[in-house]
Formats: sequence, C-alpha cells, structure tokens
Amino acid sequence: MNLYNIIIENGIYIIVGCSYLSLYYPLLSLYILLKAFSANYYLCFSKFYPNPSLYKWKHLIRLTDTGHYANFLFYFYPEHLPVSHNILFVITFAYYVTKFFFNMKDTDDRDSKEIISELQTIHCEINHTIPYLIIFYHNTQSNYIFDNNTLIYSYLWIYFWLICIWGPWTLITGDPVYSILDKKTPFNIKLSIVVIVNLIVYIANYSGYLINHVCNLPN
Repeated sequence: MNLYNIIIENGIYIIVGCSYLSLYYPLLSLYILLKAFSANYYLCFSKFYPNPSLYKWKHLIRLTDTGHYANFLFYFYPEHLPVSHNILFVITFAYYVTKFFFNMKDTDDRDSKEIISELQTIHCEINHTIPYLIIFYHNTQSNYIFDNNTLIYSYLWIYFWLICIWGPWTLITGDPVYSILDKKTPFNIKLSIVVIVNLIVYIANYSGYLINHVCNLPN
C-alpha cells in the first residue's frame, strides 16, 4: 500500500480537509465528510466490482446515500427538519433491524490490501447513527410540525428511491444493493422487510412529533 493509495484512494485527504473545515463549520464539515468519503470510495475502488464504469456511481444508489440529502436539507433549510428526521430515522433503524434480525450482509465489502477496511467500517457506523442523533437533538430544541404532510413526504421519499433509483439500478446491473433484496431471498422475507420499513416510516413521524411535543412544552 503506497502513500497515494493511503492518502487519496482511502480518503485520508478528505478526513484532513474536513477536520480543518470543522474549525469553522463543524456540522457542515461532518455532512461533507460523510458524503465525500463514500463517493471517494466508489470512484477509487470501482475497479474491484463487476462493472467499474457503473459502480463508480454506487454512492448515489443506496437508501443510506439519500440520507446525505436529508442532512443537507436540514442544514440549509432547517424548517424541513421533520422530513429529514423521518428519513434518517428510517435509515438508522431499518439498517440495524435488517442487520441483526434478518442477517443482512454488506454486499460491497471487498478484501483487498489497497482498502483500509477499518475506515470503511467506522464510516458505515457513523453514517447510520450520528446524523440521526444530531437531528434528534435539534428536534428537542425548537418547535417543529410533524403531521400528515411530513408523513406523506417521507413515504414519497422512500418510494421514489425504491422505484426510480433502486429499481432501474437493479435491472441494469443485477446488483440488489442490499443482500436481503437479492433474488435468492424468499418472497415472504422481502414482504416482511417492506412492511417493516413502512411501519418504521410511520413510527419515525409519530415519535418525532412526541419528542418535539414533550421537549418543547410551555414552561
């Protein structure tokens, strides 16, 4: 593993750059780090995947990747916190539910001496926890409206991803993105996942409302 591989391909330069930016814009630097680190991985290591010219865009495909847009939506338009909250809630809880109860595997893991796998693991765990914890905290600090509109927008977000991003990608590449959506997975398991994710969206909106209501009661 040479210096270029460590600093550039494994994204060390992104960590250093965002660490400096965090001195001035701590939250924005974190959001940039999470997105840029993911993009850098696929742009540099797409060569390890079946179709490199397509896989270099994989950082735009996963449901988790839409969480970056939820982060930036909240950062630049904080009034839309409820929708961002719901999407990040789904990304966090759907990930851990499928991982621990349905034994979901990461289909993108690659064993190569060029990849610092520990960095990828840390990035994955941060991506599925810290953004939601941040939005959870901000939801306790000001009044936000969680209603049927925010619930509908959240469902639209999830189904737009499923139909317009996941569907075409899977048809073109044969890559299921998530192991539990593979062709070999029994239909009843897939149906269970769909039902669970829909339920998690509803829980996200209702819990967001309860958290905000309880934490912002008049003194």
